[in-house]
Amino acid sequence: MKTTQAELEDQITSLRAELASLTKSLSRRGSAAFEDIEDRASDLYGYVQDRGPDMAREVRKQARQLERTARDNPVASVALAAVVLLVIGALLRRD
Repeated sequence: MKTTQAELEDQITSLRAELASLTKSLSRRGSAAFEDIEDRASDLYGYVQDRGPDMAREVRKQARQLERTARDNPVASVALAAVVLLVIGALLRRD
């Protein structure tokens, strides 16, 4: 069975139409996904902007408390740091 020039042109036209339809569909889906991501990012930014100063104060407070504890217990602080470094080293060697 031999395919004629006209049949090939019809198949090409049909494929182009299908491709255009798929492209339009993907474009709509991509646009919707982008809008969803944009909304989520905006919400997260608003949350961080609202809570940022409180979080920064809490981090500074915890850092000062840690610094006081380290100054009050220098030997224990050095020992704890050594243990943490040994654990990290052991974990890195396992790979």
